[in-house]
Amino acid sequence: PSRAGAMPFVAGPGHVLIVDPAGSAGAQIASALGDAGIEARQVQAENFPQSITKLIGTDAVVLVNTDNSLFTYQQQEMLRKYVQDLGGGLVMIGGPDSFGAGGWIGSPLAKILPVDLDPPQKKQMPKGALVLIMHACEMPRGNYWGKKVALSAVRVLSRLDLVGILSYSWQPDNSSWVYPLSKVGDRKSVTEAIRKMEMGDMPDFAPHMQEAYDKLKDSPAAVKHIIIISDGDPAPPSIELLRKLRQANITCSGVAVFPHDPTMVQSLLHIAKETGGKFYHVKNPSELPQIFTKEARVIRRPLIMEETFTPQVTFGFSEILKGIPAGLPKLDGYVLTGRKGGVTQVVLSNSTGDPVLATGQAGLGRCVAFTSTADSRWASKWLEWGSFDRFWEQTIRWASKSSHPGDCEIFADVHGRNVTVSVEAVDAEGDFVQLGDMSAQIIGPDLSVSQLGLSQVGPGTYRATFKAPKSGSYLVNLRYKKAGVQTYRIIQSAITVPHGAEYRDLSDNSALLAEVARLTGGRVLSPNPAEANLFRRDGLKFPQTTQPLTRPLIFIWLVIFLLDVAVRRLAMDLVAARRGVSAMLARLRPRRSASATLERLKDRRSEVRQRMTSETQSKFANQRFEADEDILNDSPAINIIKPAPKAPAKKQTATEEEKPKPQQGASHLQQLLKAKRNSSQRTNTNPDQSGDN
Repeated sequence: PSRAGAMPFVAGPGHVLIVDPAGSAGAQIASALGDAGIEARQVQAENFPQSITKLIGTDAVVLVNTDNSLFTYQQQEMLRKYVQDLGGGLVMIGGPDSFGAGGWIGSPLAKILPVDLDPPQKKQMPKGALVLIMHACEMPRGNYWGKKVALSAVRVLSRLDLVGILSYSWQPDNSSWVYPLSKVGDRKSVTEAIRKMEMGDMPDFAPHMQEAYDKLKDSPAAVKHIIIISDGDPAPPSIELLRKLRQANITCSGVAVFPHDPTMVQSLLHIAKETGGKFYHVKNPSELPQIFTKEARVIRRPLIMEETFTPQVTFGFSEILKGIPAGLPKLDGYVLTGRKGGVTQVVLSNSTGDPVLATGQAGLGRCVAFTSTADSRWASKWLEWGSFDRFWEQTIRWASKSSHPGDCEIFADVHGRNVTVSVEAVDAEGDFVQLGDMSAQIIGPDLSVSQLGLSQVGPGTYRATFKAPKSGSYLVNLRYKKAGVQTYRIIQSAITVPHGAEYRDLSDNSALLAEVARLTGGRVLSPNPAEANLFRRDGLKFPQTTQPLTRPLIFIWLVIFLLDVAVRRLAMDLVAARRGVSAMLARLRPRRSASATLERLKDRRSEVRQRMTSETQSKFANQRFEADEDILNDSPAINIIKPAPKAPAKKQTATEEEKPKPQQGASHLQQLLKAKRNSSQRTNTNPDQSGDN
């Protein structure tokens, strides 16, 4: 099924929103406006709108003695855009908690108010001095919030005030002063020091409080204050140090952020009590900047001027004073501010020229600053004044935005994240109106501003498209004028880009949750974390999974079957197998090396064997082997003649020697052997002679 969503916007007579924490002054102004036919609604700061789209029907916002810490930074930025971009009105009424005394110095509204919340030097009251002691807290983005609160505290100080920042240093040789106690000036140096700050986990409050005391006690400032932010675990200072702080009129406030144990905040509470400061226990980190801004306000107390004076008219042509008789009643005090110049105008002032009533144009809207009160604190004579109601009626009418024009309408068509904006200009008779000039802006849920280029698509019809980056309410602000007319008009319309489909169900589906728990065997937990026992095992059934063993058993059977066949059919020689295994193991077994003595014996045996072999060969080398007679006689083919016994040789000459004669009947082989023996005998007998026959 298809769904469609829309946010209706109905133009009404408008109303004035009054914020007054005390309620008395706001009631007086609301009564005066009611008598003039202007609807006035009183709200507390905690009920102030969080979205700019809820201020579309508001003609003006009146802040009566309202402290800066009661609004978040996003709300202050929203008020600034409400005045500058939507043409709304802002009226700030003074008191002890307003303007600079209320911590509005450096805020987004300080940029559009018609007075200078940080007075010039000639109007500066005695200076104040503030020292921030920053302790790293064990919390998400702790250092980020520490820097943010320090910047917020510095913004509310004037340029002549003194500020110093102390933080625990991880290095023992480094100084604990992130920014030494000195004048705020243009805030650039102290802001840069804060952004580079690295907070450490200090073990003891005393050293840093002692350093702050040493600097503050000699400071010429009229108001001296210390603010500590910590989780409470450092050791508390001694009672002697706290007494010295009290005697030197140095107050000290403590801010506890996410302590490890509730009892750890006692040290901060004790410090605040003994020095006359205040104690805060923060559970939401986004509250830290507001708390520091509120505490820094203590330094600005000299901005409050409680003295009786008669306001003087400095600009009698103001529409606010029309019909107001001369001779204004006396006032008993005001908040010190300075002239801003530019397009602002001081309507009433005191005898020294300090602004009492100032007006100014801020973008498309207007702002009014009345530095005194609207109740009996400083304006008791004004409550008895006959023109009291008229004065406030004309003041708020001057600041309020113009009524909603009826000759122009804005329509929107949303398809997912794509939004088409159509503008139709039609007069009371139903005729299309030609617009001479126009400009449109888109203000997103995060207060981001983007321009919207409208183009004419027909007579009196203009159209443009844009892509919404996120879900939420978008505001279309159109500023236009008709052709031939010099006066601009302003019209706004809200556009809602819905969230995803999963966010459309506004109630839980507990029945479905219980059914899922039943089907899965689970249980529905209690929404109370203390009662939800996640690991309870009562009635818990452990899951079981079955798996068939057929395939593994078949493989096991097959292996056993093959082994059985092998045992029955194959003959094995176990003795040979044992020998083979033993031989293989012997080869694998590492050989042990012989000792040195055994090696020497082996070498000696080789040497002796070689020598004996060589001697034997030399002894029998020249000895001829002679066969035995038995062997020679037994030979059938060879007839060997035995040699005759040797006789003493006689010396004969060569001529006397007769040549041997061959025997008769001897074979050729026998003759050769005989000749060879004779030759050997001659050689042995005369070894020195060589044969010459």
